[in-house]
Amino acid sequence: MTKKKRVIIAVSFVLFILITLKVMSLTRWDNTALFPVSRVVREVIAPAQAVVTNISSGVNDFFAYFTDNKVLREENNEMAQRLAALQEEVYRLQAEAQENERLKELLAYKEQKEENYELVLAGVIARDPGNWYKTLLVNKGTVDGIAINMPVVNHDGLVGIVTGVSKNTAEILMLLDSEAAVGSRIFETRVTPGVVEGTGRSDYLRMINLPHDVEIGLGQTVVTSGLGEYYPKGIRVGTVAEVILEPNGLMKTALIKPFVDFARLEEVFIIKKVMLSENDFVGDVTP
Repeated sequence: MTKKKRVIIAVSFVLFILITLKVMSLTRWDNTALFPVSRVVREVIAPAQAVVTNISSGVNDFFAYFTDNKVLREENNEMAQRLAALQEEVYRLQAEAQENERLKELLAYKEQKEENYELVLAGVIARDPGNWYKTLLVNKGTVDGIAINMPVVNHDGLVGIVTGVSKNTAEILMLLDSEAAVGSRIFETRVTPGVVEGTGRSDYLRMINLPHDVEIGLGQTVVTSGLGEYYPKGIRVGTVAEVILEPNGLMKTALIKPFVDFARLEEVFIIKKVMLSENDFVGDVTP
């Protein structure tokens, strides 16, 4: 087919469509006053009118599909944003609830020990990036009366000791560190068997220098002995998780599960002053 013929056919088709649309407007179905010729034309073009109507409906549906999809996408994006906002709000409320619970426990501990200690509440602001379980930096310093060698606790038990101090901050060596050590005893038997030291791990401490015949059993509670210059007597340290007889058969070593969750420390108490003497102090272990 030549180009000229294709153009003639296209023009003829367009004219046919235009004439059909014009006749449809003159012969619409609600027109009650039709001329005879109009009736005939209407009958003749009825099939074409149906085709054109279907095509028009399809075109409208086609564009409506994209319009509806756009609306749906916008609604989905809006719902996703609302959901994200609600999730953030849930996380915020959960964090606030956890913080409130921690502060409630800390306040109860402070009230319980106010006759024994003068406590300063400090917030953890940094950790040693090279050793997560070695040191903490807290937001209390010399302006708050904090000094080196003050012991540090929370409501669960012994945390460590202050090893450095500035005007507004203090560095705390945690009990987990291998350089940390504290004189300890078994609470249930009142035996003062040895020293608890850090292992550099987050899950266990180690109790050393235990005579082979000392009474020590799994699940027993280890507390500070008060022997030494810095730690008061009776602060909770942990529970006995395992007892190991040394190869020489003369000594024992015990693995101690600490009471404090060192990975989750956010607030601590620095013991600024001990009000009761060693002889009067009944200890930190509660039934």
